[in-house]
Amino acid sequence: MLISAVTVLILLLALGAAGLERLFRKITRREARIALRLKIADVLRGRNTEEALQEVGALMGAHFGVARTGYGQLDPVEDIFHYDICWTDGTAPPLLGRYPAKAFGSKIVAALKNGLTIVIDDLHLSHLSDDIRLRADAISVDTRAILVVPFIRDGRLQTIVYLNDRRPRAWQSDDTAFMEEIAERTRLVIERAAVEEQLRELNATLEGRVEARTKELRDAQEALLHSQKLEAIGQLVSGMAHDFNNVLAAVVGAYDLILRRPDDLERVRRYAQGGLDAAERGAKLTAQLLAFARAQRIQLQPLLVCDVIRPLHNLLSRTLGPMIALDFQLNPDPVPVLADATQLEMMVLNLAINARDAMPQGGRLVISTQVRTITDDREIADGDYVEIMVRDSGTGMDEVTCRRAMEPFFTTKAVGKGTGLGLAQIYGSARQAGGTVRLESMLGEGTTVRVLLPCTTRQPLAALPATASSLVADVAALKILLVDDDDSVRTIVAGALENHGHHVVEANDGANALAILADQAFDIAIIDFAMPGMNGAELADRIAKQWPSVPVMFASGFADTDAIDSVMGSNAVMLRKPFRIDEMLAAIDRLLTSRSLDSVA
Repeated sequence: MLISAVTVLILLLALGAAGLERLFRKITRREARIALRLKIADVLRGRNTEEALQEVGALMGAHFGVARTGYGQLDPVEDIFHYDICWTDGTAPPLLGRYPAKAFGSKIVAALKNGLTIVIDDLHLSHLSDDIRLRADAISVDTRAILVVPFIRDGRLQTIVYLNDRRPRAWQSDDTAFMEEIAERTRLVIERAAVEEQLRELNATLEGRVEARTKELRDAQEALLHSQKLEAIGQLVSGMAHDFNNVLAAVVGAYDLILRRPDDLERVRRYAQGGLDAAERGAKLTAQLLAFARAQRIQLQPLLVCDVIRPLHNLLSRTLGPMIALDFQLNPDPVPVLADATQLEMMVLNLAINARDAMPQGGRLVISTQVRTITDDREIADGDYVEIMVRDSGTGMDEVTCRRAMEPFFTTKAVGKGTGLGLAQIYGSARQAGGTVRLESMLGEGTTVRVLLPCTTRQPLAALPATASSLVADVAALKILLVDDDDSVRTIVAGALENHGHHVVEANDGANALAILADQAFDIAIIDFAMPGMNGAELADRIAKQWPSVPVMFASGFADTDAIDSVMGSNAVMLRKPFRIDEMLAAIDRLLTSRSLDSVA
């Protein structure tokens, strides 16, 4: 220890005052750089890239005592430097924005692209700056000393970190080494940020590609659905054409036979009945299509299912034929449901016909009703439901057919034998009533269809009392305003009403009807809906406001009942074309009776 102390003392005496000052300055600078390394390491840890580099730039500027520090990135495609990180001491303007690389001198940029650190003590004297074209808004004209370290990645210049000073400066080798060390420390942060940006761009591109691919798949799916729709429409048109041709053949044949033998009253009566039966089949087919399309109003009213199904026994027996045993097992204690009686009839008829077709060699068809309590069902609400079960002993269906059986237009029947709307329409009607349809079938073991309709506490409408019915019966004749733009329909309906003793005034549009109403009083107005100019709903609205005592009944084949509901509400009285004369007279009777009871109440 004594020798070491003596040795140190001798060295200090040999250095003298100037040497000691340089030694202490060197030690201080080394300690300062050690502290700066630690500070930079702390800054680069846990910060976002831009904030970290901004603070490192400030630390570098303060340590080296320069006027400006910062980072720039080179766009290799446009050969433009993009500067977004810059610190200044206030004496030099910040270097921010986009600048062509050539503005900083071709020799300097070439050297940087080769991975060389640029060290210039005085730009005015350096051979590297003899072709530099400095711009006042890029690097100030009085910048004299620069130190620039390049970052090379994948063989290309990516980023630079720079020091600028307004005065000439003799850069020391340890300045350059330390600056390159700092640059290396920040390189990883910059590259990480670049990778993250590339990932963001890749994600954005990937999202775009996924979206484009999804659109292609969506377009392809829509094209497929459109193709399937066209195929389904073709099947529908084929089946409907066959069915309607049969209807028209019967109607045309009946009228042709009547014209040939008008004097044979018995034949005329028989042919007329045949024509009417055929026309009613056509009307039911149209009603089925409209119900399937949800265009025809489903009139939900409290009713007893048994009261609707029981009268169908004789019709079903004739339809099924002698080879099929029909077994009705109806609930002796029926509970009311909210349903449409017409749709309910069609449900049972369609299911019975399907069952008949599934039993070509004969069999047994059971139609039963019972009340079931449903809970935790994925499709319908908890509660009590009336189950209408139709079970046959026919050929049954395989799993694939059973799964598709309720799809619109799907049918296993031959062309012209079915449209594939039966089960789809039944399901649609049940869902509109708040219920559903369940299908069970096994190949060779028959099929069971269960229609579930929600029970209601509302009681079915009772028959009108005799005193109420007599209110209409006592009226010898009614004065009726008939509004329809179809001349043939208007003439036939007017003739039928007049044959029953009523006085009819005709109008071919809404404006004409209003003019007539202004001059005459009427007991009832029967209005078509789809008419040119003022439609039936608009006319009914005008009548309700100007002549509220005149009840209105719609007699229309128009499918969009929502348009009527929007004006008249869901209680509008609708007689759907085509209709029998007795149906029209009964509807008039119900409407007037209802109005009479309301006035009495």
